Amino acid sequence: MKLFGWEGNPFVFKILPDLFVGYEKEVNSLIENLSNGCKFTLILGPTGSGKTTMMKNVINKIQGYGRVFYVPKPPNDPEGWKKIFTEIVKPGFFRRVFLRTKMKDVTIYEVGEWINKRSKNKRLLLLVDECHESTRESLEWLRTLTDQVDNLSLVVGGLPVFEKKLMEELETFRRRIENRIELTNLTSAETRELIKKRVEWMGGEDVKPFTSNSVQFVYDKTSGFPREVLRICNDLVQNALEKNISSIDTDFLKDVKCTEKRASMESVDELPYRQKHILEILSTGGDMTPSQIVKQMGPDDYNSKGNAVRSVNNILRRLMTDKMVIRERKGKAYKYKIDPKLQTMFVNA
Repeated sequence: MKLFGWEGNPFVFKILPDLFVGYEKEVNSLIENLSNGCKFTLILGPTGSGKTTMMKNVINKIQGYGRVFYVPKPPNDPEGWKKIFTEIVKPGFFRRVFLRTKMKDVTIYEVGEWINKRSKNKRLLLLVDECHESTRESLEWLRTLTDQVDNLSLVVGGLPVFEKKLMEELETFRRRIENRIELTNLTSAETRELIKKRVEWMGGEDVKPFTSNSVQFVYDKTSGFPREVLRICNDLVQNALEKNISSIDTDFLKDVKCTEKRASMESVDELPYRQKHILEILSTGGDMTPSQIVKQMGPDDYNSKGNAVRSVNNILRRLMTDKMVIRERKGKAYKYKIDPKLQTMFVNA
């Protein structure tokens, strides 16, 4: 990376909480809510939208908690949670020696009481990632325990499909949620800030070797989706290194080819509800205008038709970026259809 004056490649995929970009209002609100005793927080977002980075960014900023614990993936049963909470409220050496009741002797029904007695009024914060992969039994037990432990706050994160799971299988858990955050994509300015922070992290200056035009190119290609931003930037950097070109500008972009993101049913399942709903409508309705899509979505989805059409246009733009939707001009209007390869997957599914 000497060509750019970097110490290494800033665009390798690596979770860097201190370089988290965007959602400043949401992060500050989350920290404030937790400081005020908020018990249940939900963070939703597709793969690569920054859920894990946001959680770890909050861990770095939060104050006033006796213990803060991050779980990358929830266990599938209460016994697994019992082991995790053993670590969270682990007493010191002398207390472990003289405690009459060891955690191993506590049943899963007594864990809440055991924690309340031994946490000594210290506030506990548990952040659990990838909750969409957990079982109903595991999540219901965690909900019950959080209710029982006086000073425990819970932040759970997962793919958008996790919200559907809560609605269909864990309504009591869903009703407990006091704070809901949905991660989507960065703005153009935030995309530039992400590139800038990554470059400076490796000893570079501002966004160099990118220019304003190439930053806009990255945003247009990715719609500001964080992991895609890193992927496209890495592609551009590797192309520039191969050609020994020190500036990624308009002339360079004319001949560059970036690897395309491939759509799959797995990637569809990770989409937020409205994006997935629009794909389902297009899979059965064929070529449609945004207004026609709005009619199919139902009147309760938006406050007004104008807001609905604007929102659907933005969603369609994102789906085009993700290679899931194709736009074609038909007369005076633009019509959208699902990508033929994805259409075949929908039919087979």
